[in-house]
Amino acid sequence: MRLKDVFTEKLRENGISKIGTRMKWILSSADPIRAMAVAVANGDAKVLKGDGGIGFSFTFDGKYLQESPEAYVGNRGEPIFGKEELIQGLDLPFIAIDCRFYELHSEKEKKKLRLQITKTLGTIREFMWDEKLIVAGKDFGVGFYCDKLEDFLLSNGIEEVILLDPKGDKLFDRKKAKCYVIGGIVDKAEEKDLTSLIGDELEKAGIRCDRRRIELRGSIIGVPDRINHIAEIVLRFLLDCEDLEKAIRSVQPITVAKWRLRKELPKKSLRVRIGNKTIRVVSKETFKEFDWLNLRLLDLYDVCREQKLYVVSEEVMKKLIELEWDEKRRSYFLR
Repeated sequence: MRLKDVFTEKLRENGISKIGTRMKWILSSADPIRAMAVAVANGDAKVLKGDGGIGFSFTFDGKYLQESPEAYVGNRGEPIFGKEELIQGLDLPFIAIDCRFYELHSEKEKKKLRLQITKTLGTIREFMWDEKLIVAGKDFGVGFYCDKLEDFLLSNGIEEVILLDPKGDKLFDRKKAKCYVIGGIVDKAEEKDLTSLIGDELEKAGIRCDRRRIELRGSIIGVPDRINHIAEIVLRFLLDCEDLEKAIRSVQPITVAKWRLRKELPKKSLRVRIGNKTIRVVSKETFKEFDWLNLRLLDLYDVCREQKLYVVSEEVMKKLIELEWDEKRRSYFLR
């Protein structure tokens, strides 16, 4: 369950079905109800009694109404509930980004890291609120900053975390944890196995690290590696109870999907020898077999062009399969 769902439930409990605000940043949001929930959870506003003199409101599905609200979100007025009442009893995890190896990055990588962490805050706000994002080792001005992640964990009584590590010895599953740790590592720095070193450092401080890798049909190829994407996959899987494969596809950039297609497509191809020339062909219908990747038909053609695969119709493919098999050359023979 997301924070927005908890927020609307709390409003219903208080007999409220439409709500308003004058806060400009909320009104400019694509989802004003979610933005109201975040504002209250962050302690920046409260849900207040009355209409506050506001002549418009929103339903819980974000529909704009030219009607006065039954309550409003702001800072001046008689409160119905605020931060403490909203988040009381919520068992939502922390997402921690450990940037202790920040200085090992190039200047270009540092810019990418900053961008990904900033985007991660936007992801966190889709599901929870700002304090649930922990950034350790480098302050980017988002979430809750701490110098050392182990100090934050121990001070909050967290003795075990799940570390999202592409080289983890276990698969990521629905095992719950109070904190999920993502390495603040991008590009070439990833090749140095720094995520594993983060786990080693946490364990030296007495934090148990359950190292888990996210796989897509038996491989990490095709799993997005940007920090904000990893965070969203985790939260979709845990809070929305989405199937992991669906969660991955939901956030998978086309470029990443094509990485996996490059690996899988040759397995679907057929070798055909025409005289002294051998070509590889693949059926256009094969595209339907990759509905678990975020792809367009155009992307199939692009990868086929790269790999020098000829795309043929299903009818042609069936006829090719009926041709004579040449065991020596491991290909079908067209006389």
